[in-house]
Amino acid sequence: MASTIFFIAFICAIFTMFITSGGFFYMKNDEEEVATKMIILWGIISTLISVICTKFIYHNWIITVPTSIIAGIIGTIINIRVNKNPDLQKIYIRSIGIILLFFFAPSIISSLLSNLPINDSLLTLLSNLCLAVLLIYIYRKDLKNEFYTFKNELFKNMDNGIKYWIIGLVIMMGSNLLISILIPKAVAGNETQVREMIYATPILSLISTGILAPFIEEITFRKTFKDMIPNNTLFVLVSGFIFGALHVVLSLKTAYDLFFLIPYCSLGFCFGLIYAKTKTIFTSITIHMIHNIGSTLILLGSTMLVILC
Repeated sequence: MASTIFFIAFICAIFTMFITSGGFFYMKNDEEEVATKMIILWGIISTLISVICTKFIYHNWIITVPTSIIAGIIGTIINIRVNKNPDLQKIYIRSIGIILLFFFAPSIISSLLSNLPINDSLLTLLSNLCLAVLLIYIYRKDLKNEFYTFKNELFKNMDNGIKYWIIGLVIMMGSNLLISILIPKAVAGNETQVREMIYATPILSLISTGILAPFIEEITFRKTFKDMIPNNTLFVLVSGFIFGALHVVLSLKTAYDLFFLIPYCSLGFCFGLIYAKTKTIFTSITIHMIHNIGSTLILLGSTMLVILC
């Protein structure tokens, strides 16, 4: 129930920000005051529309009204900031659209492929593959340029990447250990779900969690958020927290589980630092892949040892 509430609140916020910050007005410099007033008016109208729409869909004003109003205010501020700047307008609209794709595209693609005679793991793999292809197409020019940056300074980029990853890994492992000792009631629901999937279909899971998931998550939580937030410190904090929070709240069972925000966010912060320092998304993608593939292989290896013993 708790994870559903968090998820609904997040979707309401994204929906409101999308329609609020999407009403850009092109005004001349001498009409700046008029433009600001029109933007604020649009913000009020679009926020009311989103409140009505989300309440109609979810039938819960306690969730939809506060999140829609807060997101409406944020969207209006964004709108004022990017007014008269077509480049920023395109960036914000594209970024919000990609965030929506991250949440809804896999479900839509899975439903379209559900008639095929395949199991759930393969269905998940195919839907993630389709989403990855979509992201490559959307960011094809940026990815090409950033790949050259990654390749031309490969050893320097990987040195930075490994350094920050080790820091994140130490914090993650240390906090996990403390949580298991001090708060035994806390359960990492996301980790439990991933383990079950790996045990059921190890090869498919290795491809999904080790290759596709890192690519999709780094494009969504690092590339997309960096485009919207030029300030490195703010970018690292926001992208890292949202990355960690979504790994926790979508499988939340009790309030104790929120303590797992610490290990998940620590990795998110480190991946953000890697991207900010190296200026190429391929460094954080590579480190994320190494982390996920290594974790999956260790899990499978430990399982095999238990079976053999």
